[in-house]
Amino acid sequence: MSLFANCLSHFTGSKLKQEVKGFKITDVKRTRKIGIACCNLKELKKKACEKLNISNDLSEINIYLIDGSLVDEEYFKTLDAQSTLILQKPGEKLLTDADLLYETLRRVNIDYLTAGDQATKFVTENLKKKVAVLHNLLNLDDSKTQLSHRDDHPEWFRGLETNVTTKEAYMHRRCQDRIRGYLYKTIEQIKTSNIWLTNNQARLNLQNIIEYFKLQLKKDHYFGYYFDRSKCHKDEIDAVTRTTDNCYDHCPCKLIDEKKNDEDDNEDVNEKYVDEEKKIDDDNVDTVDGKRQSKSNDRPAKKQEIDETIVCPYNVYSRCQDEINSLCDANGEFQCEGVWNYENCKYGDRHKINPYRSKEELILFSTWNLDHKLERSRTLVPQLLKYSEDNLINEKIVFKFYDNLFTIKNLRLVHIVCHDKGSHK
Repeated sequence: MSLFANCLSHFTGSKLKQEVKGFKITDVKRTRKIGIACCNLKELKKKACEKLNISNDLSEINIYLIDGSLVDEEYFKTLDAQSTLILQKPGEKLLTDADLLYETLRRVNIDYLTAGDQATKFVTENLKKKVAVLHNLLNLDDSKTQLSHRDDHPEWFRGLETNVTTKEAYMHRRCQDRIRGYLYKTIEQIKTSNIWLTNNQARLNLQNIIEYFKLQLKKDHYFGYYFDRSKCHKDEIDAVTRTTDNCYDHCPCKLIDEKKNDEDDNEDVNEKYVDEEKKIDDDNVDTVDGKRQSKSNDRPAKKQEIDETIVCPYNVYSRCQDEINSLCDANGEFQCEGVWNYENCKYGDRHKINPYRSKEELILFSTWNLDHKLERSRTLVPQLLKYSEDNLINEKIVFKFYDNLFTIKNLRLVHIVCHDKGSHK
């Protein structure tokens, strides 16, 4: 090959390659930390497993940020280089920085923490009143609640990823992370079950259901709007016709699409190489998220045009405006919905919180839970496994499982005091 051809290959080939980023990877116990250079999440998992001598299937490996946020392929594309990530194997408990700090304090001061009479009195006497006092102390300054951008309220963003520019965008992603967590925990429980391991017909049914869950969650943008107080597209789209097809401006999928469009608009790139780049991007898209869907015959008001080559037998649909709601008010305030078997929270206004108000309330909000009234691990997944032994699970039943696992038809936002971790019977 000529010198000219070599140079041409070097410069044009570099445009076809995905951007390589460096990351710091550690295990859940933080005993080792290694550096990884990679182009995508799959490559990161593969290299990390090789360096850490992990032999598990890559699909069983999860990657988290140090704050406990789960990283998927879409979220990975938004991460800054040199971010520290945690690799989790099946069966391992993830410990965030806050967990590690607590464990350290507990081990060093265990005698003090358990023997102090005054400490015991504090947590046993008039706890409700003390929670109310703490709530009032946190809510003294409301002057910056309506501020949204990092430059306007910098202390709110202290310690968060640098690519987070608004409060709404951060809260949107945090809710998506929680819903993704339910998906991965559901898949893990299914794939470790005896039915999955021994019944071929059931496993095929469950594979179709898992694929549907992923497709539908992507269509629903992982319900990020549950924690999002913003009213995007208000002036552009009639509220009556708005669906989840019109995602929020700061939704990760929208940001990725805009980034791709900016790259395609680069005038220095020859049209031929733009087409080649698109082919390479398509080859690296997640095999589930990249699939197109077939035309729905059910739920006529919510049809979705999709490719008929889809393997999944269940139809993906778009949600109507009346199904797209935030759990907070326009100011960003959330109200506890109470213990799972109560109609309302018995603590009333004492169980309110506004994570948009201050950094302290944002941290405290992480202790609030999206609680399944019908429990995921004890009820829903076992029922789903039982249904999977039939030849084909009815589509309406699959829709119902989806709603109970991932939507507020079965999820309720609760203060930690109202989160009953016992059996919901």
